[in-house]
Amino acid sequence: MNFWFRTILAIVLSTLVSFSSPIAKELIKNLPIHPPSSHSSIEPLQNVPSGIRVFCTIETRCDLDEFVRKTGVCALFVIKGRTTRIEEYNGTDTCELGKNGPYKDYGIASMAKSLTSTLVGQVLAERYHLQTREQFERIMTRKLGSFLTLPHRMKLAEGYAKVSMDDLLSMRSNIQWRESGSPWLLSDEVYYQDQVRVPPRKQNLIGFASRYRLARQPPSQFNYSALDVAMAIAVVKDLSPARPPLTQFERGIWAMIGAAHEASWNVDIDGDPSGPCCFRARVDDLARFGRFALEKGQVPAAWFDLATAPLKGRFDGLDKESDHADPSCELGYGYYWWLRRNRPDYFAFGRFGQFIHVYPEDDVVIVQLSDWRTVPADKHIRCITLKSHDAIVRRLRN
Repeated sequence: MNFWFRTILAIVLSTLVSFSSPIAKELIKNLPIHPPSSHSSIEPLQNVPSGIRVFCTIETRCDLDEFVRKTGVCALFVIKGRTTRIEEYNGTDTCELGKNGPYKDYGIASMAKSLTSTLVGQVLAERYHLQTREQFERIMTRKLGSFLTLPHRMKLAEGYAKVSMDDLLSMRSNIQWRESGSPWLLSDEVYYQDQVRVPPRKQNLIGFASRYRLARQPPSQFNYSALDVAMAIAVVKDLSPARPPLTQFERGIWAMIGAAHEASWNVDIDGDPSGPCCFRARVDDLARFGRFALEKGQVPAAWFDLATAPLKGRFDGLDKESDHADPSCELGYGYYWWLRRNRPDYFAFGRFGQFIHVYPEDDVVIVQLSDWRTVPADKHIRCITLKSHDAIVRRLRN
C-alpha cells in the first residue's frame, strides 16, 4: 500500500510541478528514423478482388466497405507477394488528426513491440554470431543480468536481473506489474508514461525499473507488461554500447526492410526508443516490415522461426486475451508477436485496432489501422477483425 501511495503522490506532485516550474531543456518526444538510400518495391494496386465478403459480427457477413465503416478502419493495406491487392482509406480524419491516406504518418501503439522483438533478435545475432534456432534457444535461457553492464545488473539485482530472456520476451517475467487498473492511477503503465516516456521525463529506464521486484506467484505466468518490453531495449543498449538502440534500428531493421519513408519513435530521457509503443510510420512501410517478417529477413531467419512458433506453452494462461466466441480467436503469445492456436499466421497488435497480420503460407500481409473508439464497437471486435482477415486471404487465393 505504501508503494502505491508513493506512486500516486509522485504522479500528482509531478503534474503540479509541470504547471508551476519551467521545463528543463530535454529531447523532444519522438526522434526521427531515416530511410535507407534505396527502398524495396511494393507494386501499386492491381487485380483488386471483387465481391469480398468479410464479417461485421461473429456470424454475420458483410462487404468490405461496410466492415471498414462499421469497425472504424482508417487504413487497410493488403499485399500478396510484393503487389498491393487492397488499399482503402477512411475519408474522415480518424486515427488522429489529418486526412487518412498513403502519405499520413500513423501513430502506432503496441505494434511497436514486434519491432522491438526483431531488434533484439538482430542484436543478439550480431553480438553472439547466432545463426540457428538451437543457438537462439540456448541464449534465451540466460538471465538478463548476464547481458547488462555491472552497474545496471547491480541496480536490478532483486528484479529484472533474475529474469530469463525467454520469459522477458514472452511477457512471463514474473515482475510485479499492473498494466491497467481501476482507478487508472493504480496502473503501473500510467506511472511509466509519467516518469519515463512523456516529457517532462523524470527518470531513466533503469532507475524506474529498479523499484520493481519479482512476484511471489508461480513463475512464468503471462502478464502483459510495457516494462518487460522497455527492458528489452535496455538489453539492446548494453549489448551494443557503441551504437545506440535507435541507430541500431535505423541502420539495421529499417534499412533491411527497405523502408521508403522517414519514421519516428518516442524516446526516453537518454534518447532510447520506448520499446512497448509509440512508433510513427506510413502504412506501406508497415507492410514492408510485415513482408520482412514473412520472408524471415536478414535477422537471421531462425529468429523469426523461434519468435513466432506456436509452441503449446505459449497459449497457457491467455484465456483472458482470447475470445472463445470462435475457435480461430484462441490466442497465444510468442516473442512480442500474437499467435493463433493451430494456425501458422501471427500478428502485431496495437490498441483500438492496429494490426500487422502475417500469413506465411499464403504470402499475404495485412496492415489495418483503426480507431475502435469512433464506432459502437462490438465486444468481439478483435475476433471479428481476425475472421475478416482470414476471409480476405481466402479470397486472394482465387
